[in-house]
Amino acid sequence: MLGTVKVYIGGNLNWLILLLLLGVATVTSLASSQNSLKELLRTRLSVLKHYKWMLGGWVLFITGIFIAALMNDGTGLYTVVKYLLFVFVILSLLLISPLTPALLEKALNVSLIVSLVPLLVFAVLRQTDYMLVLGDGRMGWLASWPGVIWKAGAYAWPFIAWRCLKKTSWRNLLLAFCAILVMALDGSRTSMLWMALVWCALAVIALFAKIPGKGIKGHIALLVITLFSFTVLQPTLLGWVWGKYDPLIVELMTEKKDVNDPASNEPDAEDANDSTAEIIMDNLGDTVKKALSAPKEDATADRLIKGDNATRLEMIQTGWHKAVATFPWGGGFGSTRVADNDVTSVIHMTYVQLLADEGVLSFTGYLLIILIPLFAGLKFVFAGRETFIERFELMLAPLSVLALFAMMGCFHPLSNELTEWGVVLVAITLVMTHVTHRK
Repeated sequence: MLGTVKVYIGGNLNWLILLLLLGVATVTSLASSQNSLKELLRTRLSVLKHYKWMLGGWVLFITGIFIAALMNDGTGLYTVVKYLLFVFVILSLLLISPLTPALLEKALNVSLIVSLVPLLVFAVLRQTDYMLVLGDGRMGWLASWPGVIWKAGAYAWPFIAWRCLKKTSWRNLLLAFCAILVMALDGSRTSMLWMALVWCALAVIALFAKIPGKGIKGHIALLVITLFSFTVLQPTLLGWVWGKYDPLIVELMTEKKDVNDPASNEPDAEDANDSTAEIIMDNLGDTVKKALSAPKEDATADRLIKGDNATRLEMIQTGWHKAVATFPWGGGFGSTRVADNDVTSVIHMTYVQLLADEGVLSFTGYLLIILIPLFAGLKFVFAGRETFIERFELMLAPLSVLALFAMMGCFHPLSNELTEWGVVLVAITLVMTHVTHRK
């Protein structure tokens, strides 16, 4: 949502607002401590010594972008400043206390609700001036565009699904419904793949953890919610927004008027004993059948099967040729582009894009930035069988954020915006602070 706001207020102002908020939080946290500033800085920044490889990854990543810019007439040089600020953000987050995985979960839940509820209200009331509906049926609204809003559900999905497997309470199921529905309305195929992979992984862990009933009730509930959201609610809501059911509604209202018209034709013999209410209900049933039988070529489920991959494949091929041609330094940040719907777009595959635009150094650094904390967190969780569940539940939110971000790199371009990286930087910080302190 914050990433979309920059479209209206400008990228520079968006950065300024976010950094000011972060600065206020950091200063407030430091001021609330009873320890001296020097001691506080030494204590909270001491975790950096456990992540020298990750810090080295930032050095390689930024250096690679800088070298690529120098060798290509300054292309993408401005990006160096942005990524240096990312390092500053991590250092600031380390100073903020208390920053916990539970707080991250609450923030992701709030983001999910704030993203979904306005979209549903606008869709039901047909406030299309505040909505964005793409030609293939992907839905969003002015503050959470299609192609972006699905992340609100995807980031929250792992810990919400896990809670449903452990306890099928109404609160857990409602949150699961929100997460699934927002992914269905957006229609991102990345989100659908992520949802399936997480679901399978959690099922295996539930068996390993010996959850009573192995989460059977939770699986059934989630399956019903998923089928309803993807095959019924999403295509129906989209059809309503596009006015596909208006002729059927008019037909139904006309039939109701005919029923109440005393000058209407005499009923058939078999319907002579039917009451007006029964006739209306029959007409309503016929209308509903027509609505449900209408073709749903814009349904998310249909898009999953018939989605066009030609442009993505062309991007990967173009990116690879560029990577070979500009090896090992790259052609400069964002320099490799492909025609996409009458506009040019960067390569929608982070890892190929890194090789093509930023070179081998940045590619290596990026892998260290993401994989080192991810590996450290997984090693911490799997360190002992007796502590597995406790640590798994503690680290589920930050580790799933890192895992999703790593997977997104296979289908989406590299971002240099704090609004995209913000939740990832928080996840990295949580791994750094909790893994080293909780042996």
